[in-house]
Amino acid sequence: MKLSYKIIIYLAIALGIAHQGFAVYGGKFNLNVLWFIGSGFAMIFAGFLNLALVRISPTDWLIHILCIIANLTITILFVVALLTVLQEPQVFVGISIFALLTVFSFLQIK
Repeated sequence: MKLSYKIIIYLAIALGIAHQGFAVYGGKFNLNVLWFIGSGFAMIFAGFLNLALVRISPTDWLIHILCIIANLTITILFVVALLTVLQEPQVFVGISIFALLTVFSFLQIK
């Protein structure tokens, strides 16, 4: 289970990096691009938080709670994006990755 969790974590980090790459791909910088880059950082940092959880599991309850909150928040934001403005395949990928991270972070509780 730990290996599966790590694979999903690295996929989340890669998704965040790809998200930032697509933000700067157009070359034009505006407020939307800035929000896009920030969203990519949120995914990357949530991935790092999950990585910390795997490394110290389950000794630090604060990391646990923060990880669950981050995973749930990003999953919910992906669902909101899907339901409102963005019905694209990458949103389904994001929902899948962060929903799995949420499940794995809950399973780390002992």
